[in-house]
Amino acid sequence: MLILLMAIMTTWALARSSPPTAPGAVGPTSASPSPSSSPSAAPSISVDQSLEPPTPETQPSGAATGPGPSAAPTAGSVDPAADPFAPSSVEPFSSGSVSLTVGSDYQLGLEDWDDEFGNRVDIQFTWTGIVGRNTNQLALLQAGEARSFATCQTKTAWASALNWSQVSAGTYTCIKWGNRRGLMRIDYLPDLDAKYPEVTVTGIIWSPTVKG
Repeated sequence: MLILLMAIMTTWALARSSPPTAPGAVGPTSASPSPSSSPSAAPSISVDQSLEPPTPETQPSGAATGPGPSAAPTAGSVDPAADPFAPSSVEPFSSGSVSLTVGSDYQLGLEDWDDEFGNRVDIQFTWTGIVGRNTNQLALLQAGEARSFATCQTKTAWASALNWSQVSAGTYTCIKWGNRRGLMRIDYLPDLDAKYPEVTVTGIIWSPTVKG
C-alpha cells in the first residue's frame, strides 16, 4: 500500500514539472530565420535592347554623319566656277550656249550665238574639227592666259581651223569675227563614233571693235 502511494505521488510530481502539450502540437524544431531578419534579395534587372545606341548600319535618318567624299566630276563636265561669261569689263554683243550636230547644215551663227543655216554660218563643226567660215578665225588660249576680252584682243596666232585632237572638254578658244573678238568654251566633245555626233559650246562675242 505504501509503495502504491509513493508511485502515485512521483507521477503527480513529474506531471507538474512538464508544461502540457497542446493537442496536435509538434515538438520543437530548429528555428528558421524570419523574413525580416534575412537579407533582401537583389532586384532582377532586364535590359531593353531597343534602347541600345544604334549601330552605324541603323543610324537614324537625319543624324549627322560628317562630310562624305566629294563626288567625282562627270566626264566632260566644266566647273561652273570657271565660267568667264558672266561679269565683264566690256559689254557683250551676243552670247549663249548651243548644241550642234557635227557635219549638219545648221552650224554656229555668232550674231545671235545660235544655230544658223546656210550663209549665216560663222563656225562649222566637221568630222575633223572646228572651222572658221567667211574669214573667221580661232586661237587657242594657252596656260596662264586670262579668259578675257583683252587676251583675245591682243591675240596674233590665229588659225582658220582646229583639229579635234587639239581640244578637249573645257578648252577655251578666242574667236576673230571680223573686227570683233569673242571667246568660246568647248563644253562637250562629240562622240565621233555615234551616228549623229553632237558638240556643245558656250561663248560670247564682245561689243567693242578692234583693228586688225
